[in-house]
Amino acid sequence: MSQITDNFQHLAEEKKIQFKSKEIEAPVRKKDGEEVKQQQIVFQTALRINKDKAVACGVIIHDTDAQRVNYQITYNKIGYVTDRNKLPEIVTQMNEINAMRSGYYRFVISGDGEIIMRHLGITGDDVKPMMDVFVFGGRILNALLPELEKIEGLDLTQRKN
Repeated sequence: MSQITDNFQHLAEEKKIQFKSKEIEAPVRKKDGEEVKQQQIVFQTALRINKDKAVACGVIIHDTDAQRVNYQITYNKIGYVTDRNKLPEIVTQMNEINAMRSGYYRFVISGDGEIIMRHLGITGDDVKPMMDVFVFGGRILNALLPELEKIEGLDLTQRKN
C-alpha cells in the first residue's frame, strides 16, 4: 500500500469505521492508446442511513507513490428505477437535486437502473478531508432521501441481496 492508502486505513481505524479492503487492477488507457494496469485499493463497508435503510458504500483510491492520487466515494443500491418510461422526468428531478442540494456528491443512474451517489476527488497525504467527505456523504444521503422518495418511478425500499 502507498502512504496515502495507509493513512486512510489508519484514520478509518481511529474513527472506528470498519472497512473490508482489497487490491484490484484496473486497465486504463494512456494518451497514446497504450493500455496499462492501475493498482487501486477498494475499501468497502455498509452504512445505516436510517432505521429502514442501509446502503453499501466504499472508497476506491489509486494506489501509487505519487504525491496526489484520484479517489472515488460511492454509496450504492440507494434505489432503482422501476418505470423506464419515466426516465426523462427522473433524470430531470435528480439533476435538480444534483445542482442545488447534493453538495459535493452526484446522483447517477447505472445501466441497470440502480441509483448511486458518488464523489470524485484528488487527495494527498492528508486524507482527513477525504474521510470527512465520506462521513458527510451519509448525512447528505439521509437528508435527501425524502426528496428522492417523491420521485415517481423510483423504488427506494431496502432490497435483500
